[in-house]
Amino acid sequence: MRIAQFADPETGRQHVGLVQGEDVLDLTGVDGSPTSVHEIYYQGGGDRDGLEAALEAAAKRAAGGRRLPLADLLESRPGSGGPHLVKPVSGPPGQPHGLRIWLAGVTHEDSAKLREIEAKQATGDQVNVYEQKYRETAASGRPELFPKTDPEAVVGHGQAITRPADTERLVPETELVTVYGVNAGGQVERLGYTGGNDATDNGIEATNPLNLPQAKNWDGGCASLGPLLVTEAEYDDGEVEVSCEILRAGQRVGYKAGHTGQRHLNMPDGLYHMEQMLFRRLALRPGELQALYWGTPIVFAEADLADGLQAGDVVRMSFSGGIGTLETPVAALDATDQYKSLLP
Repeated sequence: MRIAQFADPETGRQHVGLVQGEDVLDLTGVDGSPTSVHEIYYQGGGDRDGLEAALEAAAKRAAGGRRLPLADLLESRPGSGGPHLVKPVSGPPGQPHGLRIWLAGVTHEDSAKLREIEAKQATGDQVNVYEQKYRETAASGRPELFPKTDPEAVVGHGQAITRPADTERLVPETELVTVYGVNAGGQVERLGYTGGNDATDNGIEATNPLNLPQAKNWDGGCASLGPLLVTEAEYDDGEVEVSCEILRAGQRVGYKAGHTGQRHLNMPDGLYHMEQMLFRRLALRPGELQALYWGTPIVFAEADLADGLQAGDVVRMSFSGGIGTLETPVAALDATDQYKSLLP
């Protein structure tokens, strides 16, 4: 099953829909109907019977209701006046932290090697932190895990990621993402898969890996999710083809393709290794959802995109298996001087 969440300016509500062929069946057609994956799972019996069973029940109740062409939702953008996609999973209204966002790094060989090269070029030192982390994780050691601290700064398909005024070199990172919930028995379960752009200020990170939290977090749009969520039972996460295209003034200025999936992770137990490391220290509470980005197999080095992403660029990331193509424009994030009053 494939799921879409979308905003409808006419109703002023968020809607959730089930993709059926070329159309999306709107499951939020009447009062009391679910408006999100979160509601379907935690209020619609998904935590008891499974997400797919809850979706089937919601689709039965919505049978004969509104259908929207999937192509129109994918094409529509915020401000167009019509329904448009938002991120495919979110916390409940007023509780954005009902969706936790954590990410992994140095999980693919090519990415680890290029990170090491960039760090050496940026510092002039023979640092080996990325190689060391790669080998450590490959030997069942602790993986690199970090959060995007503000879930509202993670946007959906068609919404803009932002480029801070003090950016050194902003790059896209194409990543498979797993979504989790806690079932009625208190156990974490995989609900489905989507795509993600873990936007990163590579210049800040390359200078010193301890800068990682600053290289990953800022206001407005520091990551994206989408376009669709594919349920766990229907997604083959063993071998996933991905690509990333960067357009500037309508012209391609960057393109790379690669593979992710369980068979490409540098850890003996694959995804489960990251999952146990995350959840054994940060237990997921009932009523919370978790998104976990897997790390990227695609790195845009300076030779590929010397100036990084610029305001006005468009990033298109494609994911096999039914997730689709996640498109995010890049917008400038204005500088703030609100800290100046703190000057002694």
